[in-house]
Amino acid sequence: MRDKIIFYLNGKKHEIDAKDAFTSLSTYLRDDLGKTGTKVVCAEGDCGACTVLVASRKDLDKGKLVYKSLNSCITFLHLMDLHSIITVEGVAEKDKLHPVQESMMVNHGAQCGYCTPGFICAMAGMTDQLKLKEKPIDEKTTKNYLTGNLCRCTGYDSIIKSSLAVNLKEVNPLYERYHNSEMLKEFEDLEKEGVVLENKSRQIFLPSKIDDALKLKNDQKLLKCTSGATDLGVQVSKGRHEMEQVLSLYRVPEMSKIEKKGQEFHIGATATWHDIEKALKNDIPEYSKLIHIFASPQIKNAGTLVGNIANASPIADGTPFLFISEAKVVLSCTDGERVVPITQFYKGYKDLNLKDNELITKVIIPIPPKEYFLKLYKVSLRKDMDISAVTFAGMGNIENGQIKSIKLAYGGVGPVVKRLSTTEKLLNGKEWNEKNIGEATLQVEKEITPISDVRGSAKFRTQISKNLLMKFYREIQSQYGTEQGKKL
Repeated sequence: MRDKIIFYLNGKKHEIDAKDAFTSLSTYLRDDLGKTGTKVVCAEGDCGACTVLVASRKDLDKGKLVYKSLNSCITFLHLMDLHSIITVEGVAEKDKLHPVQESMMVNHGAQCGYCTPGFICAMAGMTDQLKLKEKPIDEKTTKNYLTGNLCRCTGYDSIIKSSLAVNLKEVNPLYERYHNSEMLKEFEDLEKEGVVLENKSRQIFLPSKIDDALKLKNDQKLLKCTSGATDLGVQVSKGRHEMEQVLSLYRVPEMSKIEKKGQEFHIGATATWHDIEKALKNDIPEYSKLIHIFASPQIKNAGTLVGNIANASPIADGTPFLFISEAKVVLSCTDGERVVPITQFYKGYKDLNLKDNELITKVIIPIPPKEYFLKLYKVSLRKDMDISAVTFAGMGNIENGQIKSIKLAYGGVGPVVKRLSTTEKLLNGKEWNEKNIGEATLQVEKEITPISDVRGSAKFRTQISKNLLMKFYREIQSQYGTEQGKKL
């Protein structure tokens, strides 16, 4: 067992012991190393000023480390074991500015400059990935990569122009500049051993094998299990939570796997949202589209679906679809596995069907049959990366104008995500028309129990829930109905 965290920062090796392992990466950069180019503004992973670029051996492509953006303000140092990290100080090449930096300067892409380092890192990561894929820079791609970066004074027009003006031929990619065969070999050797960090009453366990993780959970049932810790990082940053004992699975290789088995996807506990979005794009495109807008690249590069499930928020964007697809949660312990339908996993608000000695190791998502129509909606103040007021998932099979099967689930309308079984029974077997859907909206109102909070009143949520069912009907009718010469 190793008792230190090891990573490389701008090409130089760093070793961190237990007393610093709970520290955020941004605090370590700024306070311990004096690398103040990385800024901290919101301290909750929302503005992107603290963006850095990171890569591990899981991110190898064509033998090179492909760096991805991450919010350093909510990333703990213990999550950086066996990673290569690049900060804004490492983007420039000796005395020569990176083409992204040069373009931001020439095209007036900064005023106060506080957000600029985060934009620089996100854009440098973008140029690396486009160069590797041999794709050009365009406006849509730029906006996608910069979704998680907020600027309050410059205005995005000049930042986007700065990105479009970059000549990729002039970019000496970071995956070439920071390629280090000795580092990669060192990481490969160290991956095989676990890490245990202890400082007074605080402990961190980073096992490399799932059996070791299950034994730890069995022996120390109060362990807090994390993966990307994107929500937990905010709680700690804001002083709402103090971590004492942590078990993280990100160093267990099989936990990051996404496998298609027949008509199912098996998604490991540490598979990130970014990887899930890519993996499901062809088979479940509607879910992939929802993932695209529900969080920033920085969050999706760290956060996980299983973390979303375990967090048990009633407004979790990823969960309503799992309810209507009848996904299953795989729970593991030293005695074996048990598989629980997602609809039976939540017993109440933040109350899970999860034993003290169990870990969520996988979620199994059935691929909807081709004859089913699927729609997923979220209602929030912003389209991208915002917390929802109400979420909706609807899936139906309609033949010759008759509803053969319909499945409906809502988030944000009760203490847990709600499958509307009574509304489904009311609609099944009926004609697919606006009259019947309208009558069903009255049943929706009876099945949900929304509350009023900062994101909307109970009355607002009730009306939105009814409207979303009608939207579901009208969109399907518009796309596949008789208006286009097809018959449902």
